[in-house]
Amino acid sequence: MSMTILNLRESCGAKKTATRNGSSRRSQRVVITCPVTLFGQSMDGRIFSEETNTQTVSPHGALVFLKKDVNTQKPALLGNPKTKMEVQCRVVHRKEIEKDKYEIGLEFSCPVPKFWGINFPPEDWNPAERKMAPSPRRSNSPTTKG
Repeated sequence: MSMTILNLRESCGAKKTATRNGSSRRSQRVVITCPVTLFGQSMDGRIFSEETNTQTVSPHGALVFLKKDVNTQKPALLGNPKTKMEVQCRVVHRKEIEKDKYEIGLEFSCPVPKFWGINFPPEDWNPAERKMAPSPRRSNSPTTKG
């Protein structure tokens, strides 16, 4: 399988924007399951790859669960078989959930919205303000069948 490797060493100048609840987020997170392969280095220095699925994604990275413990001080490579792309990233969050299960937050060197093959909501989108489908109107007049 041929993949496009994105080498993103230059500075991106990404800025954080404040959200309504006061937290600082550069972009919306989307809860979606995407198959990915993480290439990383374990704590004992061994190179490994592990196929997993995303929990959330954004143009700036993803949250995944791994069975292997990844070294947070070493760069990693994330591959998406759907888009046939790979992107360099770093581990910004690591939490041991249980024995041999780790929650891993990955940050891309630069934002890559096309890596996921989905469209993200605009930066100023507020899910609470989304338009809801109108509910069907009930007729007050009796219906006759015949």
